Amino acid sequence: MSTLLIRSGHVTSLDESIGEIPDGDVLIDGDTIKAVGRGLEAPGARIVNAAGKIVVPGLVDAHRHVWQSAISGETSPENCLGTVLAELPDRYGPEDVYAGVLWGALRAIDSGVTTVADWSHIITTPAHADENVRALRDSGIRALFLYGPPIGEDVMKWFVQSTVPHPSDVRRVRSELLGDDTARVTMGLALRGPEFSTPEVTAADFRLARELGVPISIRSGLPAYLARSRTIETLDRLGLLGPDVHHAHGTRLSAADLDRIAVTGGSIVACPTADVSMARSTGTSRFPITGRAIAHGLLPALGTDMAAGGASGLFAEMRRALASERERAIAARSTHGETPVHLTARDALRLATVAGAAALGLADRIGTISPGKRADLVIVDGPMASWRDPAAVVLESDAADVDTVIVDGVVVKRAGRLAGPAARRAAALWEASRRRLSAWTGLVPA
Repeated sequence: MSTLLIRSGHVTSLDESIGEIPDGDVLIDGDTIKAVGRGLEAPGARIVNAAGKIVVPGLVDAHRHVWQSAISGETSPENCLGTVLAELPDRYGPEDVYAGVLWGALRAIDSGVTTVADWSHIITTPAHADENVRALRDSGIRALFLYGPPIGEDVMKWFVQSTVPHPSDVRRVRSELLGDDTARVTMGLALRGPEFSTPEVTAADFRLARELGVPISIRSGLPAYLARSRTIETLDRLGLLGPDVHHAHGTRLSAADLDRIAVTGGSIVACPTADVSMARSTGTSRFPITGRAIAHGLLPALGTDMAAGGASGLFAEMRRALASERERAIAARSTHGETPVHLTARDALRLATVAGAAALGLADRIGTISPGKRADLVIVDGPMASWRDPAAVVLESDAADVDTVIVDGVVVKRAGRLAGPAARRAAALWEASRRRLSAWTGLVPA
């Protein structure tokens, strides 16, 4: 831990009491933001020069299957079930989980993501869980490790009206590995919910999560599965909705569903690239849930979903959300349908920061550049930075424009390059895993 002073950047705090500070400073003491303003002094502090650059809160990827990063580019969201989930997991060892998660977390950091909700459904054995957690810790990212079902045993058993309860190993992980809810890596449960398991199993799984005192993430309103269950109606009937539940995807949630989530304090996580792709493959709505959620009083977070075949980062997801809402507005005018929501680039930045923090139950720690919060920040450079307009971060930036990333007060990317020992060995581990997997499947080329 050390004292850092980010000097002379265009600070976009997203904290309404602070706003934007041109030529602003951010003082970091250890893992915490101590002050935000102009002309801050900190004798002996390490200076990070942000002149001509834009300083924003760290991005929050609220739904990503990080383990799939070892096979990135090998599939797409619409054929995920038949390839990544059905053909590969039984060959995916703990060492592959470590390699994929480490590589994926570092890729996220490289693109400006400081916090990820790791929806991990590759936990075939306790060793898989341990390696997943170890990789997240080694990467330096802030993470909510969402312990999911072990699809490597039998994907159909776990995802077709499953009668099998969530693995009891979650109790061990909670008590032995992730018992500290103030740590950089914390725990939640990735549950199947009514679209994939029976109401009885869903109720038992929710009781388990609440007994452990951890957040719940489920995938709700997926296009291919709506006919099997009305997720929100089922959860409402069972009395399971609440502020500890966030719903990923949601493209086919109804207006009543969204109202019920809002009333019970739940959250929505849109994954625009994956959601649009899946919707088109099933002939349903071509728009992500973002605008509709906002219209019903929800502030949707954003996620990249499939590391194997989805978007490369949250910059792409923010732009996809903007483009989709503009397209939806045009469609609404031509059909006199639902009133569109006007979404700006600044709004999109809030979805990727403030909303993500709230969805993961971390709003008291991250999401804005505020004194007292954890020091998770991103400094963006490039031609757009000279505009001194944070909208440029959304409209023009990609990973190559991310100059500096700080997580918990630790610089994990500087001058455009990842820092630390994990970055030096991740590529070799990733390549070895891909070659190992290619010996068993045709998904990954040798």
